Amino acid sequence: MKNLFILTVFALIALTSCKKDYTCNCSIVSDGVTISSSSTTIKDTKSKAKEACDAGDITETDFIFGVNCEIK
Repeated sequence: MKNLFILTVFALIALTSCKKDYTCNCSIVSDGVTISSSSTTIKDTKSKAKEACDAGDITETDFIFGVNCEIK
């Protein structure tokens, strides 16, 4: 029983650290209105995919313009 528990823990760790396909959706917003949106696929771990997706965020307060990117 103890061996089964140890194997289960290692299996869960392996599954959570696998590279998977994540979709990053980015929307261009001006004055609160979504002008355009696009998506791209990132194959990596979830935390690294989230970092890469969030790198696309832009907030420009002078022109009330922004790009909002989220992992879906």
